[in-house]
Amino acid sequence: MDIGFVSLNTPHDLAPGVLAKELEQRGFESLWLGEHPQIPVSAAGAMPAALLHSQQRMWDPLLSLLVAAQATSTLRLGTAVALPLEHELFTFAKQVATLDRFSGGRVLLGVGVGVRAELAMTNSIAWADRYRALSDMVAALRVLWTEDEACHHGEFYDFDPVWSHPKPQQQPGPPLLAAATGPKAIGECLSWADGWLPGDAAYRDLSAAVHDFRVRAEDAGRDPATLDLTVMAWGDPSANRLARYRDLGFTRVVVGGGRRDGDDPSTTLPFLDRYAALVSELR
Repeated sequence: MDIGFVSLNTPHDLAPGVLAKELEQRGFESLWLGEHPQIPVSAAGAMPAALLHSQQRMWDPLLSLLVAAQATSTLRLGTAVALPLEHELFTFAKQVATLDRFSGGRVLLGVGVGVRAELAMTNSIAWADRYRALSDMVAALRVLWTEDEACHHGEFYDFDPVWSHPKPQQQPGPPLLAAATGPKAIGECLSWADGWLPGDAAYRDLSAAVHDFRVRAEDAGRDPATLDLTVMAWGDPSANRLARYRDLGFTRVVVGGGRRDGDDPSTTLPFLDRYAALVSELR
């Protein structure tokens, strides 16, 4: 199991190029950045109060990961999470493909649907239809990423043949990890997901959740052994906790979310040093 690190990616944090270099030097496998293209003021109550101040100030993840790519050579570059439905389809396809090309095929896309008020601000898709719409957008993206004259006629996205370049270095596109928690949401993502990206804080029994995911994957005709399992570990997880995640079959664990003193950038490198000592053991 590999170890990644997630940053809130604000002007207060270590700059992405600096952080990425420090991670690569310590043997971390990946850097993960999230996004909020905008946050409606009316939605403040739906966001975790302890994180809202930072979430208001997040830099763009794809541009930040481009900076990280230029500062490194092997570090994987992940989104945790991107919100595709809050982007224009063709622009998002081109941005992701460009990042994958410039990074030499190091992109991992964790994708989700955000919160209701955010989606309503940028898209007319009904909240109840969000996962069907995400599935349709993923199908459209994969066509744009693989076909020279790409066309798609879906329920939510419909276009006649277009030229859309570049194509991602990874084919048929960067791995897509579904950041979904509820059984219905997971079920709707299994038709297209290359993996699953849960947060451990969302589950009382993560072992049972992993078992349920694998059963649902099999029911959907997917081989669970072929699916990437990445867990976001909240807080300051112990070595024993990370070892349990490895034994559950997770491909990687991402630390840094909700860490103690996370609002103080002077604590970041000591935090990285502590988990760098576990890289070889967990791998």
